Formats: sequence, structure tokens, C-alpha cells
Amino acid sequence: MKTTNYIPYQEYCPIDCSVEYRRKYHVGDIFENKAKCLSCGDVIMSKNRHDFIWCSCGKLGVDGGSHYAKRIFQSIDGWEELSVAYENV
Repeated sequence: MKTTNYIPYQEYCPIDCSVEYRRKYHVGDIFENKAKCLSCGDVIMSKNRHDFIWCSCGKLGVDGGSHYAKRIFQSIDGWEELSVAYENV
């Protein structure tokens, strides 16, 4: 089994770092890309560009990491946006 050491980009690109610094490490403008499913209560967060994740009930999906905020949902009223953008966008 192959394992990798994943370091969250928030650790090396804190919320107040410059755009130039983030671009050096290929980090986008979203500090935390997350949403809450109001059906099951899960708060889910996409951790990189192609990290598509579903909540436990399957009614909300989050994708995009720091680069884009994509949401897949069963009901427009069934989720709450919790994303946080970098300060220097």
C-alpha cells in the first residue's frame, strides 16, 4: 500500500499571505472550500483542485479545493455555504 504525506496548503499559505506567494505554490483564492449539508449535518471540505467529496447522506458534494467552489446538491435550500476566501484576492 502506497502512502503519501499530505500537507494542507493552509499550513504553508496562511490566510494573510500574498497572491504572488500563493501562485508560487499553485494555490488559488479560496482558503477553505467547504459547505454544510442541512440534511445530515456534515461539514465537508474539498482539500485540492480535484478532491470531490460527498456528505454522508449523498445530498451535497463539494469540489475545487482552493481554485473553484463547485457544489452539487439535491435541493437549493438543503445546504449552507461556509467557504472562506483569502484576504488578498
